[in-house]
Amino acid sequence: MKEYENSGHMQEVNNSEPVTKNLFYLPQNPVVKLSSLTTKLRVVFDGSAKSSTGVSINNVLMRGPTVQEELFSILIRFRTHQYVITADVEKMFRQVGVSKEDQDLQRIVWRERPSEVLRIYRLATVTYGTTSASFMATQCVASLAEAEKLRFPKAVKAIRRDFYMDDLMTGAETIDECKMLQSQISMFLESAKLPLRKWCLIQPRYSKA
Repeated sequence: MKEYENSGHMQEVNNSEPVTKNLFYLPQNPVVKLSSLTTKLRVVFDGSAKSSTGVSINNVLMRGPTVQEELFSILIRFRTHQYVITADVEKMFRQVGVSKEDQDLQRIVWRERPSEVLRIYRLATVTYGTTSASFMATQCVASLAEAEKLRFPKAVKAIRRDFYMDDLMTGAETIDECKMLQSQISMFLESAKLPLRKWCLIQPRYSKA
């Protein structure tokens, strides 16, 4: 949670601010995953928790359409490449901002230590656990690809067809082509503050024959 605050992904609500009608408080819980090499503790927000009115934030949010291809199609295409590369977007949801007027619908109550006074914060980025989170994050990637389709058609094609949520699974016929894709895709996404991590280049054991 301290990382959220230091990164600007949440801000404390000032007591002097005028009270707004449109607000919602999200419960949050820690999830510990000891087997993870990168994130052993993750904060999970419950957008399905109902307020005193009997309605949750997820009850009133629209899901949005699916903008990425089905996982089955991505995996089948992944097996057709001579060389394949994989990567994932680091903290994908948290890199996408939420409009200022909507941030009070993502309020939380938190304190760093039990001895401290409870403080109220608002989350400033897309929050995993809300109904619309997946669409907003994946639509950002799709929009970025659409804006660059004329300059780098091969890389854009991979971005549009070979992403499943924040995971990239693509490839090419040669190592040089894979390196080109890696360079261009990284450049595209980093321009939108969506850095890729854990790049992996492998040659599958199977052959097209």
